Amino acid sequence: MPNPVIAFPAAKPELKLAPGAASRAESSAASEAVERHSLNREIEALRDRETNLRDYEARLRAWQEQIDSSIAAPELPVYNSSSTLGRTFSGSPVEADAALQMAWEKLHRARELLEAEQAHVRDDRLHLKETEAMLRRHESALMAREGNLAQREEILAAALAAHAAEPVRSPSALVRLTHAPFSIAKSVFGGAKPV
Repeated sequence: MPNPVIAFPAAKPELKLAPGAASRAESSAASEAVERHSLNREIEALRDRETNLRDYEARLRAWQEQIDSSIAAPELPVYNSSSTLGRTFSGSPVEADAALQMAWEKLHRARELLEAEQAHVRDDRLHLKETEAMLRRHESALMAREGNLAQREEILAAALAAHAAEPVRSPSALVRLTHAPFSIAKSVFGGAKPV
């Protein structure tokens, strides 16, 4: 006789959450999504800023190379005869020195701006790391709270089930006897009627 084939149901069992747990999970998921979205935007902005700074630095380097290649060594006057000894040289070397000095000042200023931007990017990265660490701590605290809440709900549900399973007893004769004088006094002085 062949073994019978047992067919198991294909559907997975449905998990039901407590009424408040679903809304809390949705709200925490929504707030997490908003925080992730804002963090992603900030990261993209930082990356754009870093790319812009790299492009700017490359342009400055190319500009400096262009300046260096365009400036030739100043021509020195040739003193061959005694007639040229008393003259001063006025011409392109003085203008070249002034242009070179201006270019160096611009380069130094651009370098200062670049260093300031790099400091801002570094500070933003540190702040972002601190924010991520804070969010991780907050997430772990929330998970612990949810675990505690689930345990308390289970304990409460078990206590309610145990309380509902207990039969309701009428008060014993001793309890009725000790409460009778108080019930009579309440009925005489305007309280509730005796039971």
